[in-house]
Amino acid sequence: MKNFEAKTAAITGAGSGLGRALAIQFNAAGAHLALCDMNMEGLQETKTMLSNPSLQASLHSVDVSDQAAMEGFANEVISIHGQVDILINNAGVTLLPKPMEEIPDTLFKKVIAVNMWGAYYGTRAFLPHLKRQPEAGIVMISSSAGLVGLYGLSPYSMSKFAVRALAESLSMELADTGVSVLTVHPGNVRTNIIKNALDLAPEIQGKAHEFFTKSPALAPETAALKIMKAIQRKRNRLIMGVDAHIIYLIRRLFPRAYPKILASIFRQAKFE
Repeated sequence: MKNFEAKTAAITGAGSGLGRALAIQFNAAGAHLALCDMNMEGLQETKTMLSNPSLQASLHSVDVSDQAAMEGFANEVISIHGQVDILINNAGVTLLPKPMEEIPDTLFKKVIAVNMWGAYYGTRAFLPHLKRQPEAGIVMISSSAGLVGLYGLSPYSMSKFAVRALAESLSMELADTGVSVLTVHPGNVRTNIIKNALDLAPEIQGKAHEFFTKSPALAPETAALKIMKAIQRKRNRLIMGVDAHIIYLIRRLFPRAYPKILASIFRQAKFE
């Protein structure tokens, strides 16, 4: 995909963070947008930040964990825009780090529902439309936790490994079509995902915010530009951020010892 002019990009989780940065950068590159999020106020704020208001930018309040809602989103996009060229499954949630046995089932299942099923529902709904285009792209936002299972992040890691597996299977199934599939494994990106953690109690919000703001992190704008370049180059994997590369390298260099090494690092992220 040489450029994004006159393309239509559907982006989930576009009301803040990386999804918002992607919307801004795709708009600047000449693409029309179909933006979804559960937070309509966030979507409206994103729209005010677009530098090229002459391009279409439709806003859709959607729960990505609801398959019928995602099918409706895809139908609305085709009705409004007439086509879709790029799907970015970006919407995601997490919990604060804690051992699996301490996580309530309801919260564990919620993370899986949004991160894993949301990516599947989005892909399932949009794929027939993407395949109609001469060239198209699917982007799955996984995580460094989709490369290595991380201490205290069992539901998040589980969901992001699933996203990676789905993307890798799709890349094989779609190899003879015009649809490319990119899996993105970002490390820490300066977004609100921790601020919006499902189990973030008010009394530990400050400590959690302090920990993650002091950690090395990519600016969302930088991450968005890297993703767009990877789409243009039809890459199938993108690992972003020093922390993501270090985590992946530790696993490869120390295949037996890496669980203890990474556990000693991630225990610092406990806020209780």
